[in-house]
Amino acid sequence: MSHQFFRTGASLVLCAIAAGAAGTTEPAFRIISYLNRLGQPAGMTEGTSGVFYVISSNQPQSAFSVTGQGSKTVVGSFPSGNHIQSVLISGPDGRFYSALEAGTQPAMLFSVGSTPGSPQLFAAQNFVPVLTGNLPESEFLGVAVSDGVWHLIKSDLHGKITSIHKFPAAEHAAYTAIYASDGNYYGVSTQQGGAGYVYRVTSKGTLTKLHEFPARTFGAFGGQYIMPLLEAEDGTLYGATPDGGANGTGTIYKLTLAGQYTLLYSFPKDEASHPTTLIEGSDGNLYGAATGDLDRGGYSQLFRISKTGSYTLLYAMESLITDGGCQCQLTQASDGAIYGTAQFGGTYGGGEIFALDAHLPKPAPRVREFHPPTGQAGTKVLIWGANLLSASVEFNGVPATSVSSSGANYLWATVPAKASSGPITVTTPGGTARSAGFRVTR
Repeated sequence: MSHQFFRTGASLVLCAIAAGAAGTTEPAFRIISYLNRLGQPAGMTEGTSGVFYVISSNQPQSAFSVTGQGSKTVVGSFPSGNHIQSVLISGPDGRFYSALEAGTQPAMLFSVGSTPGSPQLFAAQNFVPVLTGNLPESEFLGVAVSDGVWHLIKSDLHGKITSIHKFPAAEHAAYTAIYASDGNYYGVSTQQGGAGYVYRVTSKGTLTKLHEFPARTFGAFGGQYIMPLLEAEDGTLYGATPDGGANGTGTIYKLTLAGQYTLLYSFPKDEASHPTTLIEGSDGNLYGAATGDLDRGGYSQLFRISKTGSYTLLYAMESLITDGGCQCQLTQASDGAIYGTAQFGGTYGGGEIFALDAHLPKPAPRVREFHPPTGQAGTKVLIWGANLLSASVEFNGVPATSVSSSGANYLWATVPAKASSGPITVTTPGGTARSAGFRVTR
């Protein structure tokens, strides 16, 4: 591989000239908002096109929306001493869900809307939940602690938690759980000494260890942050470890649903190390962030890696004051840009929200499931997938009577009077997706 280096101000950018790279145009990094009172942001969820929902880690903690131009609106705030447990997860009702924990008090799920007002709190249960994603039938997936033991859980829209699987007492179910295309749940469980494993859990709660990471000299999970798994469009799982690998500074790997493991990349023993997030971009490559090794003069970085392991540094966050510092969480938005939150640094020291334009196409919609599978004209169908904002819907070529979105994962579409049985087609500015056949009844 050959490389070109670009320097803009205090920041170094590396663009790779290689087959499969997303062009040679320099990525554009911009700060959307430096945060002060609403500080240490953790993760972004796109609710409508160009509007994101974020939680702050400062006390008192808040949930707020922010536009791509930096305009912020607090949609929910909580008394000091409360701690929001996860990024906001969009529900099919247009609200955003997470959980709240306050010391020795019972934890509870809550939701907030898109406008200011009191959050809706649900009844506390004997779990401290961390939501990791939404599910097709109006539920949420996550992990939770109960009496010192971790569980894989799901929750309904009313905050009722159900345990899917209970892990051994010595394990920590990292915040990595996902629902995959085969109908099973996947995630990472960590153990003492930095060891851990990728698991598969069936809907009935049966666990299989797909791949084990031994502790050895450098534990794969010795760091504080464990990155969520992702299932890419190729049906393969991809993940990262904050430590471990050839240099003890982190890895990126892939794993088939059948358990075949491939190490894609070991981070070097220099500033470009310790990954903290990983997403799939609309060009089919993986994008991530890394904290860097401060003992070696490192700084946070944003990078791209191909699914064959070709690594490209896109942007070096060399200034903690102007660029911020990771821990970072990323998401690709409906406009194609990658947005992220940096928990550290910035003008006020409270972190920042940023965007990286890597010149990617707008993400194409994905239709994974819909409910109910049959219905007559007038039936409201819930479509679940990804990248579903600004969508139009057709039932076997006939436009839906009405369409509304609830975040990027849910669409509601009403079956039109002249519809016939056939695929559901979803079209967004990023492309078109078709489902399996919907059966129209009379």
